[in-house]
Amino acid sequence: MSWRVSLLDIAINDYCEFDNPQDFDVYQYGVFNGGSMKEIANILSKHKKEVSTFRGFDVFTGMPKETAEPIWQESWNPDILPDEFNVVKYWGLKTPEECAERVQTQVQDIYTSKQKETNVSVVAGLVEETLPAQENLKPALYVDFDLDIYSPTKFAFNYMMENNLIVPGTIIGYDDWGGTPGFEEMKDGESRAHREIIEEYGIGMQKLYQHGSTYPHVQTVWIVTEVK
Repeated sequence: MSWRVSLLDIAINDYCEFDNPQDFDVYQYGVFNGGSMKEIANILSKHKKEVSTFRGFDVFTGMPKETAEPIWQESWNPDILPDEFNVVKYWGLKTPEECAERVQTQVQDIYTSKQKETNVSVVAGLVEETLPAQENLKPALYVDFDLDIYSPTKFAFNYMMENNLIVPGTIIGYDDWGGTPGFEEMKDGESRAHREIIEEYGIGMQKLYQHGSTYPHVQTVWIVTEVK
């Protein structure tokens, strides 16, 4: 059982208290083949959290190269394993846009089958380029960070803060919280991005759950308690 099916399910049920979820969006940064988007869609539907748009972002061509800190895992190094996360090749498609369209259709079908009205939008490309191009973004009910590395995680989180998309009550999950060796001190990777944003913006955060305890297999779920 994945951490989303276990911990996120509980967090959404126990802590998501927005009166009108339709005033919010859900964001997943790092879609890969869409499996986790489907898990999240089913969890939200189970708890009747029908948001305006479920937004997914991914390059679909493999891991971008980290330049702001060491590359901590071999699978994250495109010079060593260029096709480790290449969904275009994995599915035998021609373009990242085709991958995005396939995932979008599959996740939208979940809502359609449940007679839900949540829209699904999956965008192909670097988040640094695609996120600023999006329109009509709503505050986040839930944000799922699964970009693995520090730089794009920091960019996406910072962009959301700059545009008032993180609010008290927003739930945030990190798939690779423990993917770097300094995660306990929040020195690198996703945990570093988390710490820096909290310090820069003065956000109040409460950790709700942690799955795993040792590098590199640790995931965490948080809730925003205050945004100054």
